[in-house]
Amino acid sequence: LALAMSRADTAHELGIPFPISSLLMGEKPPPLMVNEPGPSPLGRQRALTTVGGPPATLFQEGAAEKHHHIPLWDQVHAILPFELTGAQRRVIDEIWADMARSHPMNRLVQGDVGSGKTAVAACAMLAAVRSGYQAALMAPTEILAEQHAVSLRRIFSPLGIDVALHLGKLKVRERERARHHTATGAAGVVVGTHALIEDEVEFRNLGLVVVDEQHRFGVLQRAALRDKGASVPDVLVMTATPIPRTLTMTVFGELDTSIIDELPPGRRPIKTHAKPQRDRESVYAAVRKIVEEGRQAYIVCPLVSESETMLAQAAEEIYERLRLDTFSDFSVGLLHGKMKAIDKETVMEAFRQGSVNILVATNMFTLPRSEEHTSELQSLT
Repeated sequence: LALAMSRADTAHELGIPFPISSLLMGEKPPPLMVNEPGPSPLGRQRALTTVGGPPATLFQEGAAEKHHHIPLWDQVHAILPFELTGAQRRVIDEIWADMARSHPMNRLVQGDVGSGKTAVAACAMLAAVRSGYQAALMAPTEILAEQHAVSLRRIFSPLGIDVALHLGKLKVRERERARHHTATGAAGVVVGTHALIEDEVEFRNLGLVVVDEQHRFGVLQRAALRDKGASVPDVLVMTATPIPRTLTMTVFGELDTSIIDELPPGRRPIKTHAKPQRDRESVYAAVRKIVEEGRQAYIVCPLVSESETMLAQAAEEIYERLRLDTFSDFSVGLLHGKMKAIDKETVMEAFRQGSVNILVATNMFTLPRSEEHTSELQSLT
């Protein structure tokens, strides 16, 4: 009943009718519409008011006019380093259709690891920024947030769209810079962990909220980010493993659902094998064979703990054992949430380039899709 009432609440809200049709045709978006609080029996009704064209601050100087006249799909194909699958295109169309409506989007995107959920989210973010709004992506761990920031900067930097990163561990000057760029609108895309919902983080005009691994956030945490919008932002949540509550929300209608049910070309289906502890040596032998064939492996340490410190210790112990003994003749790397940002990026880049054969990581790690590695990567958990 509570979920059904929540959906009814959303149905009575006025959201942001993004000018998707204009963007698809390469037309300049109409004047920016900002939602102002208005009377509502549900207490969340908003009224739309016109305040002028899209703010130039969402693009770097001169970039707005340069890119506003390019049809949206053409721009997507230009910035992504790979071809989208048919499933990705279908899901993007569903998201854009939601964004064009006057009621807030509340959509779940579900797809296996490597199916391209982040690329889909980037397309939604692009539509939001080109409409004059900011987009925020919240991830559950600092490693994931940093990875998203790196990926999105590669995608959006050619368009002059700045990506700000908010993490709890940032130094004072870095934190102040990120907050300033977010509050002034200099950052069109904002990425972070729970740090995004701190009172000190303010947005100029938040229009789209993307939540990765949404099952790892509480309801109040997701709502806190959504409430930072000057209006009622659209919400897009992503997961590879929907939990029972997520399925219940879908059944009751609080979440519309999109499923990416197609893998990129050349990517083989993932096969999962469960082995008992006594078969550990045979598993390592299989990993050795894979690496000797010129492929790579990553070994995930899924310790049942929410403590990054405990996860880091478990990963370090396994790393030392494998580096010094089991795989001493291979290059073994280590990645966990307690490492310095520059060290994490160095390790991830080495793994992408293939100079690291085996990567030991915590379950807070995910490898972004890469054409060079998707057909070569084997995983052991």
